[in-house]
Amino acid sequence: MRRFSLLIAFFLVSLTAQAQYQPVTDSRLLNPEPGNWLMWRGNYENWGYSPLSKINTSNVSRLVPVWAFSTGVTQGHEAPPIVNGNFMYITAPYNKLYAINARTGQLIWKYERQLPDDVVTCCDVVNRGVALYEDKVYMGTLDAHLIAFDAGTGKIVWDVTVENYKTRHTITSAPVVVKGKVITGVHGGEFGVRGFLAAYDANTGKQLWKTFTTASDASWPGDSWKNGGASTWLTGSYDPRTNTLFWGTSNPSPWMDAARDPSKHDLRWTVSVLGFDPDTGRIKSWFQYSPNDTWDYDGVNEQILITVNNRPTLVSAHRNGYLYNLDRTGGGLRYNNAFKYAYANAYKSIDQNGRPVWNPEHRPDIGKTVNACPSFLGGKNWNPAAYSPQTGLVYIPSNDWCMDIRGAQVQYAAGEAYVGAEFEMNVVPGLNHVGALRAVNPANGRIVWEQKFRAPLWGGVLTTAGGLVFTGSLDDRGFHAFDARTGKKLWSFTTNSGVIGVPMSYEVGGTQYIAVYSGFGGAIPLWAGPVAKLTQNVPMGGVLWVFALK
Repeated sequence: MRRFSLLIAFFLVSLTAQAQYQPVTDSRLLNPEPGNWLMWRGNYENWGYSPLSKINTSNVSRLVPVWAFSTGVTQGHEAPPIVNGNFMYITAPYNKLYAINARTGQLIWKYERQLPDDVVTCCDVVNRGVALYEDKVYMGTLDAHLIAFDAGTGKIVWDVTVENYKTRHTITSAPVVVKGKVITGVHGGEFGVRGFLAAYDANTGKQLWKTFTTASDASWPGDSWKNGGASTWLTGSYDPRTNTLFWGTSNPSPWMDAARDPSKHDLRWTVSVLGFDPDTGRIKSWFQYSPNDTWDYDGVNEQILITVNNRPTLVSAHRNGYLYNLDRTGGGLRYNNAFKYAYANAYKSIDQNGRPVWNPEHRPDIGKTVNACPSFLGGKNWNPAAYSPQTGLVYIPSNDWCMDIRGAQVQYAAGEAYVGAEFEMNVVPGLNHVGALRAVNPANGRIVWEQKFRAPLWGGVLTTAGGLVFTGSLDDRGFHAFDARTGKKLWSFTTNSGVIGVPMSYEVGGTQYIAVYSGFGGAIPLWAGPVAKLTQNVPMGGVLWVFALK
């Protein structure tokens, strides 16, 4: 009888929640209310900025945890909570999805994906969040499906196959909804997939367009573009003024190949940012960060859309250790400049057109071992930087680390690893840190302040109208608040694990909250080699922490 009563109570909570849910319209996505966090980075422009200011530099020291939610999973927890009114949606590894009361932490409904036993991923079984539209929640899965749920009840509305997971296509990041189209990228660059971006009708799940991101042209030797990588595994940004969807692409597959001639094979459009027409999927502009890349310097890092020197600009902290400033006037992509934000020696310089001038001493090849910096995990990886319109600065969770890397010839076989390199990561000689949170002026590249950390930084960054910057750390299990202008640490809290989640802020009932996942995992314990020893004592386990003022 008690179990029956609990089921009835849970059902009634779900019905009440469904009645209270406010549909997420196009106009709301274009102009999100300050108290909600309706998408991956808070807005289409990928700022990672909250307009809320009740928590600020004068009172953040009074921040305390008000509720927490444990997922019971020990792999990497990288998603930000997505909040619409009283509803919070948070994903966990293995495609677990929870709908939670954003004020109390009470579970409304949950979904746990029954994944095939033979699913294989590159870099842990993570998921980086959901998208909202009308009365639905959308999540991509490790077996390359896209699912629409009823936002109030969790009932599956539709479930479509995006690609064949047996060829190692996976989806790990949040989709974006633009004008009724759910747009998703795919992961799999280490398995020889051909990357693409695809759009689906938000109501029916019907595929509306699919655009491949390797060009079938002479920039590739032969037909190697068919398994050329350029996966689209991190969420893009959208400029409604020019109706342009900006999305980054990953490494070429494999990383190195003896058939490639550096003088003529740029391997388009790997390690690039592309401008898409979201109505049709047409590629209308592109910029390639690293033609004929051999370091795994993926170009997927978030594209932050801001104004610099009165020009519409795309700013991105690329894996190669440079912060790029691209003119996006009219939906185009034109190189302005780039500035080092992390320790880097793979390039001698970047020329006036944005093309890197390689340093041959640090460029690997088949059978050639070099030491190169940054490592293949990058001066910054997936974990998003944030922008503050108050300061005009970009806050980058960066890492100073290097690698010994050597090319190794491989042959493509569907479903098998297709890397073409052997590597081992190492620290930068003479440095006593790896991670560094850096506040950078995107107009001139000046590092205004920095906070250094012994271990790598692998979590995202949040800025707020309260003059604050939030991020987490690994070896000390810390979640921290800094003064956005000076970099002074104002508050810190020790969590259960290393913080690799993406912090966000929301408001319910007049109270501002800060929320972040703690739950170490992801690529570092899998790929960082000797550098991973810096985090070997970090306990595992995912907990969502929610804070408010005492």
